[in-house]
Amino acid sequence: MSHEIRTPLNAIEGFSRVIAETDDPDERMHYLDIIESNSNRLSVLVNEILDLSKVEQGDITINLANTDLTTMCMEIKNVFRFRVSEGVKMVVEKPSHEVYMMTDKNRIIQVFSNLISNALKHTVRGTITFGYRLTDNDTKVKFFVSDTGEGIKPEDLGQIFELYVSGDENKTGSKKGFGLGLPLSKMIVDKLGGEMNVESNYGEGTTFTFTFPYKNTNSQRDASLRTVTNTIRVDAVAESQKKLILVAEDSDNNYELVRIVLEKLYKLVRAKDGIEAVTLNEELNPDLILMDMKMPNMDGIDATNIIKEVYPDTPIIALSAYAFAADVQKAKDAGCIDFLAKPFRIENLRAMIEKYIRKD
Repeated sequence: MSHEIRTPLNAIEGFSRVIAETDDPDERMHYLDIIESNSNRLSVLVNEILDLSKVEQGDITINLANTDLTTMCMEIKNVFRFRVSEGVKMVVEKPSHEVYMMTDKNRIIQVFSNLISNALKHTVRGTITFGYRLTDNDTKVKFFVSDTGEGIKPEDLGQIFELYVSGDENKTGSKKGFGLGLPLSKMIVDKLGGEMNVESNYGEGTTFTFTFPYKNTNSQRDASLRTVTNTIRVDAVAESQKKLILVAEDSDNNYELVRIVLEKLYKLVRAKDGIEAVTLNEELNPDLILMDMKMPNMDGIDATNIIKEVYPDTPIIALSAYAFAADVQKAKDAGCIDFLAKPFRIENLRAMIEKYIRKD
């Protein structure tokens, strides 16, 4: 777990410093893509850790969305590019045309990550190839991870997807387990309606495949699939035309991020707790409020309740790291018109504000 967390964190920290040392705009965007890919992976890992007990019990939450499979594979490659040892080459194989699929992108990445991590452990030299292809007259999509590593013994293939067996049991002669990664991957694939298989020649390598029914969804692409280069750069709005946003946020760093993201487009005023948010709303009558849920003195739920009693038409967006389903529902019950979880994407925050703020 420590290794899985530290790997993307290392890329984020390292390239955050490197990006400040280059004047080449193309290099900056390349480094930014790497940072974003690793940030997304770290976010997924945190969610997996928080959700681990549910996953172990088979209670897996599935969130379907239209997914660009090629972009997803390139994001995975960016995450693992720093883990490939010398003598091992990582290759992505994909169709020559765009392929979109309605699936849970984070869960597919989770399966890929488990399989690639295993391949890295057992491949000293050679190639790790992963990607996807359309099969059966484009009615199925087959994902795969193939390596030229040590392979799996024939007697172990039948139990490769069984749950981990404890060390004590191993010492007593019981059959050895293979960890949680492979069983959990199979559980996810099963939950998504797919089928997972493995083929291996001991001493030569292993190939894992997971296959799903496929239906073309290219026509369902939406704005959320746009790349970061088209969405984070904006032109400044004239000061006289800027709407006022009240940002209730006790963390200096979190407020600084919001300020940098929004200051070209809106006037901002900050409240450091719920009491100050209620007071400033009364004094300034902002066009919109971004409300943190956990703050000192008075939390965002109580502050929202008070504000909505007197100003029911003021749009309040919850912006919080408390992001379980129960937290989202609690915020909406208090009167928040929408909810955005931290960490957030810059373009998602801007799009949500544009959706609700008053237009003249």
